[in-house]
Amino acid sequence: MIKFSKIFIIIYTLYSFLTSIAYSDNINNEKISSFLYIGTELGIVEPIISKFRHKHSKTDITLKRSPMYRGKIGYSFYPQMAIEFSFTHQPKYNLNYVLPEKNLANGMTIPKTPGKTTVISNIFMLNLVYDLAEAKGFTPFVILGGGVAQIKVKSTSSRWDTINRDFFKVKTTITNCPAWQVGLGFSKNITPSFSLDIAARLQVAHGVKINYDTLDIASQKFIAASPIKKTIGVGEFGIGFTYKLPV
Repeated sequence: MIKFSKIFIIIYTLYSFLTSIAYSDNINNEKISSFLYIGTELGIVEPIISKFRHKHSKTDITLKRSPMYRGKIGYSFYPQMAIEFSFTHQPKYNLNYVLPEKNLANGMTIPKTPGKTTVISNIFMLNLVYDLAEAKGFTPFVILGGGVAQIKVKSTSSRWDTINRDFFKVKTTITNCPAWQVGLGFSKNITPSFSLDIAARLQVAHGVKINYDTLDIASQKFIAASPIKKTIGVGEFGIGFTYKLPV
């Protein structure tokens, strides 16, 4: 709840600042233009830190890039300002892990064991977009947004050949966690109502979890372990279009 409050305060502060700029720029205008718009975008997402180690289990984890698909709908309420809702689908992060070597009380040793699974991310954002002054036909813009990321980790398991059975299981985990983003981009008008957009964003999701079970050799039963928790930051790069709706 505290993280959501901080995100809201940041968005509101920027909103107030940009609104004052837009008002001062247009104070002498008799009419301020406004319009609805829709858009879509596709691209790739690259983790900022792709490799890390879970301190408790000593598991090495690698997260690799995913494609991304975005849709948005917004309302421009000043000539240079808009508020929009966006939905981003990142369908296939490849998550690879390496379990450390483990010495058991009975003298046996479980060797280093690799494994892999897939992570799916759906991000819902409320964004504030501010257009800067047009230069040579291109309009730069900045983005600030906050919302929720739904992160799904698919189940998988690792087998120990010596006992001919699984000894480690990642459980299907769905985490709803606070997220925010900042970004820069530029747009190019193809027609008065249709523009091409290119943007780069930093997205951060807080408290992403991976739940897993480990095998108790003595009882031959799986025991739930403390989940892996991590704040994930990614760089998102996309190209798309925006269409102004007639109102």
